[in-house]
Amino acid sequence: QVNTMNKKAIQLFGIALLAIFTLNQCSESNDEPDPCTNGPSIEEIEATPSVEGKDNGEILIDATGGTSPYQFSVDGTNFQSDDSFSDLAPGDYTVTVKDANGCTATEMVTVAEIPEVFFANQIKPIIDANCQVSGCHGSNSNIPSFATYDDINDRANGIKFRTSNKTMPPGGPLSDDDIQLISHWVDQGAPNN
Repeated sequence: QVNTMNKKAIQLFGIALLAIFTLNQCSESNDEPDPCTNGPSIEEIEATPSVEGKDNGEILIDATGGTSPYQFSVDGTNFQSDDSFSDLAPGDYTVTVKDANGCTATEMVTVAEIPEVFFANQIKPIIDANCQVSGCHGSNSNIPSFATYDDINDRANGIKFRTSNKTMPPGGPLSDDDIQLISHWVDQGAPNN
């Protein structure tokens, strides 16, 4: 009878050790950090408007953190390794960055729609009447000329910045409509159209 008791005690002791070992293993596996705690984040999204009727908007995504390489999506389903998307219609997009661990960061962005603006019959007349004048960007000035498309295109971003901030032309700011036309023209790539 003592022998049977010892066997049962040994069996119970073995079961207890197995239970302790199993609990210890489970608790160790639960102590591992979540790989997504330091997952990716979206640092910046640059959305270029789409010209009315052209579906030519663009989104450029800057991601940090997480584990590279990253995958990018503008619909949450189709991912690519390139961080830029082009030929986008105007509208709202769900931008998602997924890292090598499958961790994600998501933000909403809107690709705006802007009207098509023409250099020859909209922008050039504004420049000629307000900037390409004596004492400003005229040909007899030591300030860069705005006589040709190339002259204007080379400085398109600066023209947009200065007119939007109403620091150009020096004779007084352009009308809000003219400022918006210049801004849209630059946003659509300052085409020679």
